[in-house]
Amino acid sequence: MLLEARGATVDGPVATTADAMRLVSERTPDVAIVDINLRDGELSYELIDRLQDRGIRIVVLTGYADVSLKAGKAVVILQKPARDEALIASLRQCKSSQRNQAD
Repeated sequence: MLLEARGATVDGPVATTADAMRLVSERTPDVAIVDINLRDGELSYELIDRLQDRGIRIVVLTGYADVSLKAGKAVVILQKPARDEALIASLRQCKSSQRNQAD
């Protein structure tokens, strides 16, 4: 509701890599907010790679203090619980990086 209240279109949530890729095949988002832990112990590292391959900006939202991601895989990594302001700022950063890459 936070994002919709600010004018964003939100697709999801989804709980697995397969569900996320199915959703992305129907409509490509500008940004994906991804948790490291998905349903039934699935980790999202493969999902992050696949989203990045499609040019989708990624914000990682995780309960882990230390996340092992290669540089550039995510625009921002936020630790849960993330403040609303931090999430909004990270999405703005994604939009800004998208504009800079298009220039």
